[in-house]
Amino acid sequence: MRSRFYFAGRFYPILMYHKVGAEHGGHADSFLNVRARDFQRQMQLMATLGYRTRPFAEIVDALTRGRSLPRRTFAVTFDDGYSCVGVHAAPALEVHGFVATVFVVSGAAGGTNLWDRSTGWPELPLMGWEELRRLHALGWEIAGHTASHPRLACLEDAVAQAEILEGKKAVEAQLGCALKTFCYPFGSFNPRTPALVRAAGFQGACTTRSGLAQPGMDPFLLPRVKVAYRDRVSGLLYRLFVRPLL
Repeated sequence: MRSRFYFAGRFYPILMYHKVGAEHGGHADSFLNVRARDFQRQMQLMATLGYRTRPFAEIVDALTRGRSLPRRTFAVTFDDGYSCVGVHAAPALEVHGFVATVFVVSGAAGGTNLWDRSTGWPELPLMGWEELRRLHALGWEIAGHTASHPRLACLEDAVAQAEILEGKKAVEAQLGCALKTFCYPFGSFNPRTPALVRAAGFQGACTTRSGLAQPGMDPFLLPRVKVAYRDRVSGLLYRLFVRPLL
């Protein structure tokens, strides 16, 4: 029964990526990174299977309003807005007429992922406002990811609220579009954080928890399908069609 509903489109895969095609010289470089060629093949797979993308916000809207989306609808999301996404992922998506959602850290646009400096993970360039405007013009959704990428669960509510709201306002001012959805930096939130995101004017949010979005879920705690460096095409197939049924 679960598999029948899944293939009928009652479940919506929201793919989670960060970096695509970033330079790889060692183990640390594989962290949250996917080879450009693997990403191209993964998108080719989805197109061949008859899947079509929708911005994350449209999936949130459908889930909250009880509307049905076409069968084989999925979303592609990118956390942080790395420059390599514009270079490698955007062309691979455009070939199939696909769009994506990118979660932007407003205070880091055009800079680097400073939040990873103390972890040993690579520090890489992030897209600036012009590149984000270009993707938005292509139909991409630009979404919220705070002002500075903190661990929201560790902040006092007032500070967390300021991070969420300031990030939203800054991106909207730069791009001239309303931000509808949000992603929790580091996947970090506490029991009060989703209410703060809602109060900031967002309609939904995604986490780093694994799973497929489906009706009845809290629209501010939606899971995603995490795609790893090692997955390639076979790994994506497993995450989409095997793991959810186990």
